[in-house]
Amino acid sequence: TEAKRIMGLDGQAKMSKSLGNTIGILEPPEEIWAKLRPAKTDPARLRRQDPGTPEICNIYALHRHLSPPETVEHVAVQCRSAGWGCIDCKRVLADNLSAALEPVRERAAALQANPGRVVEILGDGAHRARRIAGETMQGVRERMGFLAPGGGA
Repeated sequence: TEAKRIMGLDGQAKMSKSLGNTIGILEPPEEIWAKLRPAKTDPARLRRQDPGTPEICNIYALHRHLSPPETVEHVAVQCRSAGWGCIDCKRVLADNLSAALEPVRERAAALQANPGRVVEILGDGAHRARRIAGETMQGVRERMGFLAPGGGA
């Protein structure tokens, strides 16, 4: 499978926390907007009334990954016709991204509010993993002939 490469907000390299060109999945809507507002767009679109070329705009690329298909098409039409400025396009992306990440933020907040539940979930997972690993290792020992006298491992 081909992995999707999402460019960072600077439009120069892939999103990278170390380069500071990312949006975190737990960031609140106002921080998402604060990061998108100065993000790079179509370099040839210098004035609001200039028609854009969405295919070379990093914000449009993010729309293609993160916005519903009907929004992506609408954004392209508005960009090409100069119906929207780049800031309008960014606002729609910020709203879509914030809405998409809201369930993630809510779940994270619920888990942070109940750390005991996190420990319980991890314990349950560890118990299941030990059971499955034990069964797997028993099968390996049997096939390899590593059973101790009397049938024990």
